[in-house]
Amino acid sequence: MSADHGHHKVTRIDLIRHGEPGGGDVFRGHVNPPLTELGHWQFHERLRRHASDWDNIISSPLQRCAEAADQLSEELNLPLTIADEWMEIHFGEWEGRPVKEVLAENELQVTQLWADPFAFCAPGGEAFTDFQQRLLNAWNTLLEQHAGKHILLVCHGGVIRALTQHLMSLSPEAMSRLSVPYAALLRFKVDQLEYNEEYAPWVTLEMMDGSVLDRGKLHSPSDIANYTERQQPAHEQQERQLQEQQEQQQQ
Repeated sequence: MSADHGHHKVTRIDLIRHGEPGGGDVFRGHVNPPLTELGHWQFHERLRRHASDWDNIISSPLQRCAEAADQLSEELNLPLTIADEWMEIHFGEWEGRPVKEVLAENELQVTQLWADPFAFCAPGGEAFTDFQQRLLNAWNTLLEQHAGKHILLVCHGGVIRALTQHLMSLSPEAMSRLSVPYAALLRFKVDQLEYNEEYAPWVTLEMMDGSVLDRGKLHSPSDIANYTERQQPAHEQQERQLQEQQEQQQQ
């Protein structure tokens, strides 16, 4: 069957990981810290580079995704859907604990997350296979509800890895090596090809930008300060400017 056989609808889905969250190097599944200032900047800087005519925004309900998604929705006047199905994997008893601490106590289990992810399940947590099936169900629902649209999906590193593994038929080892830094963005094109009166998805990874946005000039103090200033309400900016003028007059 050729890729252009029959009628088809093209759906594009941009998956973006949230920016840097607070809380340090911990198992961050369902724990819910907000983004840092750098994290907000990373998110908006990535989307500035890859701005598109999205039709809808869909987001995980966790604060590190939903807060930035809500702000973007208002800025672009786009509808926003918050969906629990796009949450990160639940790490059970490891939730919120430092990675080094858990690794020291459970080295074999932690290394299994990378060595054999399909057999992984943190104590009291969500099995990877259940996690991936949850995502695939949500993915299929998204394609049904938004066929022919361009969707921005704000989600998590584990979500992106698990989806990409399935869509690109990656080996477990390749999935574990897939680098998804903060604010990484992947664009999938899904052609719903009609063949014998049925539709079959033809998936293409059109673009991936996984460049790290937290080194060198990309996160100089002035860059972050300028971004933070742009997010302040106008009256707060005016008050700050007035205060600076008064301080200069007193010097």
